[in-house]
Amino acid sequence: MKIKICGIKTVAEAQLAAAEKPDFIGMVLAPSKRRINLETVTAITESLKGTGIKTVGVFVNPSKEEADAALNEAGLDFIQFHGDEDKDFVEQYKGRAIKAFPSNSELSYKERFNYDAEYILIDSPREKYYGGSGVVFNWSELPLAEIDKSRLALAGGLNPENVKEAAAIAGPALIDVSSGVETDGQKDPEKVAAFIKNIRGGQNDRNL
Repeated sequence: MKIKICGIKTVAEAQLAAAEKPDFIGMVLAPSKRRINLETVTAITESLKGTGIKTVGVFVNPSKEEADAALNEAGLDFIQFHGDEDKDFVEQYKGRAIKAFPSNSELSYKERFNYDAEYILIDSPREKYYGGSGVVFNWSELPLAEIDKSRLALAGGLNPENVKEAAAIAGPALIDVSSGVETDGQKDPEKVAAFIKNIRGGQNDRNL
């Protein structure tokens, strides 16, 4: 089970998270209180070289030029498509794409998993922003028998206290957290460490 710490805003936050050896670090380039610019993203990706940690840029309905610049100029490993991007657009980035859907998406789970992306991320219900609302949804309602769990990514209201239960119920390939490891809007090193420890059972080694 891989771990993504998302909503990283600065090089300092990236280094704080990297110390706990997550598999992915995510940065938001879409409307959000955590939004940063491509120059900052580039500085963060540069600071993570040699760590083995993959970097992800979160976009909502980007143009092809924006997505290409994020990968080719800012050095990101993956694009997370968090809007209403169509299947053909996402599949141009096959192997480097994460496609996110709110749990209350109008698409069926079969339709969501028909997207040829590395991971299909199920987030909490959409509210103000395209990203999750930061509230927990009922993980037991996921139709686990019908979906490809090897590509299932889970987000939405996760924190150090509930992540173990979420992992046990859903068994996702990837766990994604942002606000759940923050204090007063900033990444909290103790919460990041606890979150990762509670998934890995105290063994802080990545299975890359």
